[in-house]
Amino acid sequence: MSELRVNKIAVNTDPSIEIASPMNVTNSGTAGMPIPVGTTAQRHSTPTKGMLRWNSTYDGLEVWTGTTWFTLLNGGIGTVNNPAPNGVALKALGLPSGVYYIKPTNEASYQMYVDNDRNGGGWVLCARVTTASCQAHINNGSVGLGGNLGPRTGDSTTTKMSDDWMNALRSSSTYSGSTAFWMEATGFGKNVFISSAATVNLVSSASTNNERTRISTTYEGSLSDRDPNTGTRGFGDHHTSSGTYFAWGRHPEDGNNCGFREDTNGSSSGFLWVK
Repeated sequence: MSELRVNKIAVNTDPSIEIASPMNVTNSGTAGMPIPVGTTAQRHSTPTKGMLRWNSTYDGLEVWTGTTWFTLLNGGIGTVNNPAPNGVALKALGLPSGVYYIKPTNEASYQMYVDNDRNGGGWVLCARVTTASCQAHINNGSVGLGGNLGPRTGDSTTTKMSDDWMNALRSSSTYSGSTAFWMEATGFGKNVFISSAATVNLVSSASTNNERTRISTTYEGSLSDRDPNTGTRGFGDHHTSSGTYFAWGRHPEDGNNCGFREDTNGSSSGFLWVK
């Protein structure tokens, strides 16, 4: 076995060093092994899968997965000791989609999934609605949560933050655009964005031209005032658009209107996002 001992090796910018596999690296020192440090803006323009770096913008260890920068360790905002007030604050720092601690003003801290990739980012997953749980989502309180874990996209039954928690999240957010609520129906592949002026109340009727029925099919798109009948509950419109829109709930007194509902499309599972 050959051995090379040197004090320092200097290489040019973006060097390529090839080492035959398998490779065993031994560090006999105890102080630590440094890795590249840089801001979000200084990320490699063409990263390779497995590339590791410390992001000084948000003080976190991140790795390139082949499609996105994934945070392995976050020493800054969104941690148990420093929860973020909302998802918009995380997006502003260039943080990727993932699970972070979120604590709106005067509410408890939860580990929440944040989507920072779609529709401007900063979206906190506040409800996973499933048709299997039928009308469980038509509830002002929290549903199906365990400990301090918020809803997850893969939940098989309905999980939901309380209406009060969601309203506090909105009050804590700096988002000033027109559509701060997003219902995503995965069953019939439709989206409904709701006016930022709405207040979360996912039980009462959403009729009579209030902000909960001023909706759009696109993020920050033109809002249409649907004026549905009293059967529409929470957000949206269950019957006036021939399938263009849908509602959080429909006529819960019937007992069998499961998941998101629309008279033409029927029932769907999906998600409620808030920013």
